[in-house]
Amino acid sequence: MTADRTTDIATEARRILLEKLIADPRLDLPESVIERAGHVRFVPENTHPFIPSLLKFSESSSALWALAGLFSDAIAQNRYGLPPQSVTLDVYSASMFLMSTYMFKAENGASIWDPFLRDRLTHLDLGNLHESYRRAATNMYKAKDGVFFHLHGSLNPTNTFTMLDLPQHRLDLQGPEHYNTVLDIFKDAVAQRDSRWLDIESNEHWRQAGTICYTPEQFRLTSHGKAMENEPIYNVNRIMEDIPPVAWPTVDARYRPLAGINVLDLSRVVAGPTISSILALLGANVLRISSHTLPDTIFLYDTQIGKRDTSLNLKTPEGKLKLKQLLEDADVIVDGYRPGALEKLGFSRTYVQEVGRRRGRGIVHLRECCYGWKGEWSFRSGWQQISDALTGTPWIQGKYFGLDEPVIPLLPNSDYQTGIIGAISVCQALLQRATVGGSYNVDVSLTQFNLWYLGLGIHDDQTHHELLRMNPGFSARHDTELHPLVAKVEMLSRRSQGEGKGKIGRLEADCAAREGGPRSSHGIGV
Repeated sequence: MTADRTTDIATEARRILLEKLIADPRLDLPESVIERAGHVRFVPENTHPFIPSLLKFSESSSALWALAGLFSDAIAQNRYGLPPQSVTLDVYSASMFLMSTYMFKAENGASIWDPFLRDRLTHLDLGNLHESYRRAATNMYKAKDGVFFHLHGSLNPTNTFTMLDLPQHRLDLQGPEHYNTVLDIFKDAVAQRDSRWLDIESNEHWRQAGTICYTPEQFRLTSHGKAMENEPIYNVNRIMEDIPPVAWPTVDARYRPLAGINVLDLSRVVAGPTISSILALLGANVLRISSHTLPDTIFLYDTQIGKRDTSLNLKTPEGKLKLKQLLEDADVIVDGYRPGALEKLGFSRTYVQEVGRRRGRGIVHLRECCYGWKGEWSFRSGWQQISDALTGTPWIQGKYFGLDEPVIPLLPNSDYQTGIIGAISVCQALLQRATVGGSYNVDVSLTQFNLWYLGLGIHDDQTHHELLRMNPGFSARHDTELHPLVAKVEMLSRRSQGEGKGKIGRLEADCAAREGGPRSSHGIGV
């Protein structure tokens, strides 16, 4: 991993957009996007990195949002006959988007951790993750052979506790004052097992997420790394080419690019729901298929904005029939479940695409996963932290702190940025469907993003020293939990950038003005 000479965020974001996205022939971008890329403005200029990391959070997010804007403009031209519009990207908005859930506020000012919001979702906490002891099943620990291993209890860590021969509950250890005691329990349990056995047992036997914490160089040498190394950031493949082009819906939409497009969202947590949330922002009608038989998280407050929700149990004949009926009018399907999960329920990609062929109107089928769609581990379940630990980004974050150990990268970064990528790829498929017809298979993954992200390089020594100066006293270790890290980064970002300068504070005010008030929970179907 080499350090590139770092400039301001706007300049680097522009370079990433033009050199790492627009110039990538594997993406097969339309001319209407390519020809306008040089006209994108990133503002404010001369703003230097402020998120305490060697990784290029702000720059990559800004470049991806700019590409999303270019596709929105291209669709508006194709659909409404509008002249080309200007695309201006605020680098602060793109940066703070990566901590979007943690900035959520209800109309009374309550944050997601306030009992006013938190307690509304207790019925979805089927894995009892309100218990701090059970949450600790998701963290990095050192194994018997000295290798760091990332456990992940998913939304229900029961199997993880069984695997480690630990009791399922320790209510006597509830609360922050017992945090170190809880960590010691897990440290001892993991230290009794070697990393290879943990990797095999968690994934192959218990079907629970977990991975060895590879360095970027180590991952590239694995068979999975070799299978994934040449994959683009997303894949859009046209199939059933005999299906004719589909006209855009006729609706009064204020020129919103995706008005009238029907999206079925079958995903949970962050990456998949963020894809459909951005599609909703662009005007699409998004219906999330949830189920009260499945656990979910506090991220709902952020990722459900702009959507409707219906609860279906797809393991019942009634639930299957209702989803089958909904498919008849769907333009886009977002499948964010474990690879093969919907296939086992009778809704494989082949089945969905046959529905499109028989009705004579193509469907865009997007699937999102952790490991990617090639390689020996593609079937595994996973989460942001797992893809991060797999590809090596935590080692780079650890290097920022001067440590020879992995530290989880500060924010739900790969989740949210994969969400942007998914929305971009759906827009590309819909634009092609309207012009040349066909149905489309779209593949995205956290690991595809992370490999592209690592390819952007890291900040140079000068920027590193400046970030350390801006964030004195900020530290983390391999077993620091993600949620406290995000809260700390948000606070540091405010302090280093200065709300009084009209930066992050102005961003929140502008959002409130556009939306008619603070971001509220009114649209959440729970």
